[in-house]
Amino acid sequence: MTTPRGEMLVVGPDSAFQLKLISLNPFEFVGSGMEVKDTNSVVKSVRSTPEFGFRPLTETDIQGLVAALGDPPGVQSQLRNIIQRAPIASSELGGSSIDHVLSGPVLTRPDLSSLGGDMKKVQDRLDKSALSIFRKRYPMRSGMYL
Repeated sequence: MTTPRGEMLVVGPDSAFQLKLISLNPFEFVGSGMEVKDTNSVVKSVRSTPEFGFRPLTETDIQGLVAALGDPPGVQSQLRNIIQRAPIASSELGGSSIDHVLSGPVLTRPDLSSLGGDMKKVQDRLDKSALSIFRKRYPMRSGMYL
């Protein structure tokens, strides 16, 4: 899960991490992170979402989506059915006869602190830590943002 402010929640099968990243350029970041306990309700909620990946679309899927465009609940139902399928590896897309693919789901929020008090506390600490690291490593660049 990501936010436009550089906050991330990375959830794996055995652990979860909350990060704060400051972009130096499109390929380089500085920041800090902290492991989040598995007992956190937000982590449990994110783990219950379908796995990210590529899902091939059939002509029937596309026709169903186009037919449901005027009906938001219908589109949601169509997409939910597609997302529930197991994703395929990107290597399987290369030489196959798959013409259309749906990628996702991508989870995003405007602010991770909106997920609860515990997340807000951790995010405040990570914001301070990431800014401190940014100022120490790049004092000239960070001076522009004061």
